[in-house]
Amino acid sequence: MIKHPLYIKAACAISPQHSFGDTPVLDPVVPSEGNRFVAVDVDYRAFINPVAIRRMSRLLKMSISAAMKCLQNAGVSMPDAIITGTGRGSAGDMQHFLKDMIMMKEEALNPTFFIQSTYNAPNGWIALQSKSTGYNQTFVHRGISLELALLDAQLLLTETGDNQNILIGSYDETTADYFVVKEKLNYWKKETVASEHLYQNNETLGTIAGEGAAFFVVSGEKEGATCSIESLEIIHQPAPTMIRNKVHEVLAANGLTTDDIDVVLCGRSGDVRFEAWYNVLEDFTTQTIAGFKHLCGEYETTSGFALWLAHHIFSQASVPESTILQKGDRKEIRHVLIINHFILDTVSITLLRG
Repeated sequence: MIKHPLYIKAACAISPQHSFGDTPVLDPVVPSEGNRFVAVDVDYRAFINPVAIRRMSRLLKMSISAAMKCLQNAGVSMPDAIITGTGRGSAGDMQHFLKDMIMMKEEALNPTFFIQSTYNAPNGWIALQSKSTGYNQTFVHRGISLELALLDAQLLLTETGDNQNILIGSYDETTADYFVVKEKLNYWKKETVASEHLYQNNETLGTIAGEGAAFFVVSGEKEGATCSIESLEIIHQPAPTMIRNKVHEVLAANGLTTDDIDVVLCGRSGDVRFEAWYNVLEDFTTQTIAGFKHLCGEYETTSGFALWLAHHIFSQASVPESTILQKGDRKEIRHVLIINHFILDTVSITLLRG
């Protein structure tokens, strides 16, 4: 649990939607193709040296660009620390290296793909770009990788002081090979489902695949912040009643009830196995309930996209129409609750205050 608030000063995301830069956010909505989302490419050359960019994977380009844009938005040239979370790192570079190793019989291999396939490769590049020599950490823990990065940031601020600016991020990519492998494990729907109809197709196994990178500048100081993370809880292999009880426990610990929540961002994915995990939404009858996995798909660090969306909602004081599942009656947005899960694994509950 977070002991004191993490104040978010800036947020940036590269996703399957128009979420980067000055373009209209989430407008128009980009649909999935063949049960898979692919992140929308941006002008990476604005943030990365053109010479270096030729040898970079899409994941590296997405991560570095999102991170540098986030620092730019926050007015921070060099972060005091860099903490990230990823479920599988640069899967593309890893697959490229393994295929080369087989084809070339383990001889005369180009080490570039191996070096850039490590989970913390984006951290190293971001540190080089921003000239940061401080604390640098990557968490790799399936569906709670970003959540652990946030908890680590809170611990770091407790140790070093609230005035530090910490860059927190998440990144994951979906390759063609990864999609095929996980399809055999019922990660994705067998039938082709249009992303806009994802929540209506909730009686079969699987969902749609996604990818993306999201970065945030956080601090222990309130000045210049758009919103704050007040509480973060993780539940491993939960039952529906456990989730409902934990939500009410989190709210009570912060002196709140369900009536105090204005917007709920839910991680429903259209997978019949996890629909019951969101029975707690029945307790929010007058609040706006919004989804996000019909926009970004499913991957280990979708919490990053959800957190970026929450920051956007606070900064604009409105909920994008393309996300709304239930229209609420609130005139002001003061508290947002994120309830998210990853396949067969964990649920995270995040409370934010504007």
